[in-house]
Amino acid sequence: MMDFDFLEGKRLTEDVALDETMVWNEDIEMLDLHLVATSALIGVVHRVSYELLSRYLPNDYTAVVVETLARHVKAVPTGTRVAVGVRVVGVVGNRVKFRGIVMSGDEKILEAEFVRAIVPREKLRRLALEKAEKTSRLFGI
Repeated sequence: MMDFDFLEGKRLTEDVALDETMVWNEDIEMLDLHLVATSALIGVVHRVSYELLSRYLPNDYTAVVVETLARHVKAVPTGTRVAVGVRVVGVVGNRVKFRGIVMSGDEKILEAEFVRAIVPREKLRRLALEKAEKTSRLFGI
């Protein structure tokens, strides 16, 4: 197993445009407000953390989100540009803990804590194929 302690303290901030693909669409009557979905904001924070880790991981490794705790503090409309910041706050074995924040100017939009597990790509592929084979057998495919 590789040692990932060197990731502690690494950080990345990106400027992100929140577009219509991120709109909250669960309540049809509220669609005309063009508010960004919580899940879309979490997705952006996760993506920035992946971009940060991918700079440091060997090509045969990837990092998957295994745990997320998020607090959506303020509604924000699509079309808004936000700053998305992530920071590695802990590393235990292959698990990397992050804190993330989405800001619009000086207003906090979302804050999150989450964990990514660093795993060999080949192991992930093997697990996915085994799962697909089991599902195929279950349905007689």
